[in-house]
Amino acid sequence: MGDGKKLKEILDKQGMSVRKLAKETSISPTTLYSIIQKDTGIRYDFALRISNVLNIDVDDICSDAGLKKEDWDNENKIILPELPQGLNSVLDGNRIKRYLKFTLYPLMEMFGKNNMPLVDAHLTNYYQLTDEARAEVDQFINAQLKINRDPERAKQVKSIKGW
Repeated sequence: MGDGKKLKEILDKQGMSVRKLAKETSISPTTLYSIIQKDTGIRYDFALRISNVLNIDVDDICSDAGLKKEDWDNENKIILPELPQGLNSVLDGNRIKRYLKFTLYPLMEMFGKNNMPLVDAHLTNYYQLTDEARAEVDQFINAQLKINRDPERAKQVKSIKGW
């Protein structure tokens, strides 16, 4: 079963129409109908909006979600995957585990694992940019932090051991 059929099942269970979902997510009804009829995959950004409106996990409707239910154990901790071939020369397993344990996991616990696919998409997009474009993104983020920093969140993030 594809993402479109999963979405249709959830809409039927919740008694929500495609038109109402479209209105609440700002995704065009034509796009939603197409996803359902063709049983195609749902983009991360759409899946995140839909999952927030339907109050479901993003991986319930997005087969491309970076973190899926099976990636979490019963204590809501991520099950570490095997290190992909070729990465041993870049990062050893212990270094990856330290990064996950002391940086990424605490962020997920503080701000929610459902946000992680979007963070993953941002990182993927960031590394596709030219060096100059990445520098511009960095400057923009630093400028935003000067005027829009949330002091409570900043305090939480600074409390993470790896930061």
